[in-house]
Amino acid sequence: MSPDEQSWVLLPHSAYLRDLRWYAKKRPAELSAVLRNLERTMTLLANSPHARTIQAGFLHPEPHGMVAIDQRGGAGRLQETRLYCYAQADTRTLHLLGIGDKSSQKADLAHLSPIARTLNS
Repeated sequence: MSPDEQSWVLLPHSAYLRDLRWYAKKRPAELSAVLRNLERTMTLLANSPHARTIQAGFLHPEPHGMVAIDQRGGAGRLQETRLYCYAQADTRTLHLLGIGDKSSQKADLAHLSPIARTLNS
């Protein structure tokens, strides 16, 4: 099977798993919305020749090749939430790095950028 025919694999990192548990308890509607957009992102990746070319209103470029998936499309007035990920095209792996809200964005990026830099090299 050629790399183009392989599906993308999700690889959750420990910070993401910790954030996932917190959001499941404290902000389930926001979590549901970003996970739905994650599924949409996986479909975009599967149908795109290059991971860096996918675009959608809920995707935001971040430093060091990271992408933030937001809560858009969720029902009701949801708090702005970001699921930070990094698409590693050579292994067709989408690294799930963390989840945070708009108020923690600066700290989240400071914490996750070193991870993205190692994946980027």
